[in-house]
Amino acid sequence: MKKQKFKVERSTEGNIFELAFVLLAIVVWVTIIMFYHQAPDIIPTHFGPSGAPNAFGSKTRMFFPCIMITVVAACMMAGAYFPHTINLPGICLANERQAALCTRLMRVLGIIFLLLAGAVALDMLRGHVLFVLIVIAVMVLVCPAFTYFIYKK
Repeated sequence: MKKQKFKVERSTEGNIFELAFVLLAIVVWVTIIMFYHQAPDIIPTHFGPSGAPNAFGSKTRMFFPCIMITVVAACMMAGAYFPHTINLPGICLANERQAALCTRLMRVLGIIFLLLAGAVALDMLRGHVLFVLIVIAVMVLVCPAFTYFIYKK
């Protein structure tokens, strides 16, 4: 079965998600920059399975993962306009409801990924992985829930 292409128009919901995304991006990056100036020169850059830091480096190294995660989040927000490109194994989007759920999933994940960028910076500066684990737990709960409703026709 060939995937249908659904056109996603601008909507109030989409505008609210995009405004929230931009405001959250500003807050996250202002916070990252504030923490950067307060951080010691050497910070944890990697954490082992126990959550204890096992590698250290310059505080400027925290910017790379945060920039990459922010770019991925922006791509997810843009990808919300192309729900037919979302890779859901074994399913072709068959109706508007599924396309709308895929669009909403991408927007929610975009915002969660922005929170992940902030959590990565915060955890690197604080020397633990608590906030990253919380954000990942939210992601692990959100993705299967959306996927269930997308598969449920």
